Amino acid sequence: MNEYDDGKIWYRKKGGVVTVGLTEKAFEEMGGLQGINLPVEGDDFSQDDVVCEIEGDRQTFEVISPIDGGVIGVNEALNDDLELLQSDPLDEGWLFKMRVAKESGDESDDEE
Repeated sequence: MNEYDDGKIWYRKKGGVVTVGLTEKAFEEMGGLQGINLPVEGDDFSQDDVVCEIEGDRQTFEVISPIDGGVIGVNEALNDDLELLQSDPLDEGWLFKMRVAKESGDESDDEE
């Protein structure tokens, strides 16, 4: 697992797909979870674009794209059970998956 954005967002690359989620540090800053605005499958983003927002008691947290690519999966279960995001953030609580855009500059080995 890799982390970026001050340790608040994790991402895992496997093949040409990057899965993104939040860490405990993000939850500590947000407070209780109030809502989520997930991306739509098929949407394209550039690196550093805001892909989704999670509303907390203390602040709204913006999840930034770690890559140039398109959304190929969204964890729709979070719309019905937002607590899953915090109770199992590294497995069932992932946010979205993106396919790396062609020639985005990173063709490194897969990470587990």
